[in-house]
Formats: sequence, structure tokens, C-alpha cells
Amino acid sequence: MNRPFALILLTLANLFHLTPAKSQDFNTLLDIPEGATLVSLSATERVEVDQDLLVANLSIETKNTDAKALQNEINTIMTKALNAANTVKTVKASTQSYHVYPHDYNPDPRPLKTGEKPEIIREWRGSQGLMLKSKAPDDLLKLTGVLQEMGMNVTNLSYMVSPELLEETQNNLLEAAITKLKAKAQRTASALDKTKVSLLNINVDIGGYAPQPMMMARGMAMDAKMEMAAPVAAAGQSEITLSVNAQAMIK
Repeated sequence: MNRPFALILLTLANLFHLTPAKSQDFNTLLDIPEGATLVSLSATERVEVDQDLLVANLSIETKNTDAKALQNEINTIMTKALNAANTVKTVKASTQSYHVYPHDYNPDPRPLKTGEKPEIIREWRGSQGLMLKSKAPDDLLKLTGVLQEMGMNVTNLSYMVSPELLEETQNNLLEAAITKLKAKAQRTASALDKTKVSLLNINVDIGGYAPQPMMMARGMAMDAKMEMAAPVAAAGQSEITLSVNAQAMIK
């Protein structure tokens, strides 16, 4: 459990007078104090949140029979791309994996004659990726169009919930889920004609959320003479869930 959740649990424990878990676990009926009932309860909260962070993945992919020339081409384009990205203050850019490898092939497709050896050509292939993130989508999309003009291809374009908004939302859900859990415990006690409730062994499952990516074809080639339009993207929503469960000691 991360620090923000630990602090919230401590605050809520003081607010709701929750009884902390004792050294023993009530796993059998013999462990339960006389006149008490042990009940397992859970509560889940969920909310739809507007996605606020746009992420673009681009790459430069090329091939050459000369490994040095290939790497020089990748390095040159990536340097220009980073320089362009660094001028847009609202966009955070980071390089991704750099991969260079040999590919041997026979350029002559005809069947070989008896005793004839194939002509093998070694070709070098390489790629490097670049990731862009921004809460200013118009700036990122414009920059992406510029990088496409440089020869980079968009491999993925997707909206997601930013880490800051995700943590804020999870904190709010945690408070609501524990309030719901406490209310369930009180209703259970009332149904059993009991009045005292203590919540023990509270566990938090922060769950997760599923972004809605807008995939673009990998390695899409464009005619150098064709005018390149900047990509477009529309934000959606992500469902964020959080669950808590606990044992309720009812007397």
C-alpha cells in the first residue's frame, strides 16, 4: 500500500473509531469472543473519469546494407525529433528502445540449380522509438505532425488518465468505499439486534482502469510528395474502481 492510502486509512480509522486488527486472526468460531458475531463485508466504488493525458508513440524504422550508415540515419532523425520536441514546453518527450540487427536474404527468387549456392546479402535493419506525453493535446498533435514530416511513423496514439488524476480519484473512492463498508456493518448489526461494531483487518484493492487506445498502423509508409496532415484524437473516459473488504466484529 502506498503512503497516501496509508495516511487516509489512519485518518479514517480515527474518524470512524475503527478498531485496528489485533495480533490474533479470528479464523474459527472458537476465536470469536462470547456473544459476538464475525462477518466478512466488502464494498466497491467506481467512477467514470475524463481522460486528460494524450500519449503518442512514434518510431523511425530503416534499413541499409551499411550498418554505420543505418545508425547515422537513425541518430540524425532522432536528434532532429528531440530538438523539435524540446521546443514544445507542454510536451514531455522520452526516447524508447534502440534496436539494430542483421537480416540475411537471397535477392534471387528463382530455384537453385544442382550444386549452385545462393547469393546471400546481409542487410541491416534498425529502429528507435520516441514517446510523447501531454495534457495539451493540440500541442502534442501538432508536434506529431511535424515529426511525421521528418520521417517518423506513429505506432500508437491514445488517451489515458494521468497519474495525478488517478491518485486523486482513488483517494476519493477510498473514502467513499470505507464509508459504505461502515454503513453495511451498522446495518448488519441492526439486523442481528446488536449495537457494537468494530471493523478489523481492512484490505484495500485499488483495482485499475482501462484506457481506450486509438491504434494506428505500425510502420505506415507515406509518399514523400504527399502532404502530411497532423493526426487527430478525441478523449474518452476510463472507469476507475476501488474495493475494500474487512471483518466486522458485531456484539
